[in-house]
Amino acid sequence: MRIVIDNNVIIDALKPNPGFEADAQEILRLASAKAIDGFVSANSLTDIFYVIRKDRGADTAKMMIQKLVLMLDIIGIEPADCLAALEKPMNDFEDAVVDVCAQKVSADSIVSRDEQFIKAETSVKVVTPRQLLDSIKA
Repeated sequence: MRIVIDNNVIIDALKPNPGFEADAQEILRLASAKAIDGFVSANSLTDIFYVIRKDRGADTAKMMIQKLVLMLDIIGIEPADCLAALEKPMNDFEDAVVDVCAQKVSADSIVSRDEQFIKAETSVKVVTPRQLLDSIKA
């Protein structure tokens, strides 16, 4: 199963968010164990770094990004990807870029906690962390 993990799910795992952290951490554990093929877009890493650095400092943020790079496959972004994202009928450019990245790697799903992203018209189905974990168990 090929899954693109949105930055909000990764942040929930790294900067514990009560009510969301357990599912997010389980998804990263499955990716680390190679039970799923986990992907993240390169631009998401910069957003994750920014949030973690503000909360826990630059050294911790760097260490966490290093671990993510070893755990997940990183999807590079080309100019054509940005243009394709702008063509999508979505108001959130970051979500559109994630959708384009998911298409690039033939992902089965994007996992996100972003309600607007879940409801958006996307090329790759967007599911919540709980929905993904339930489908893996089924």
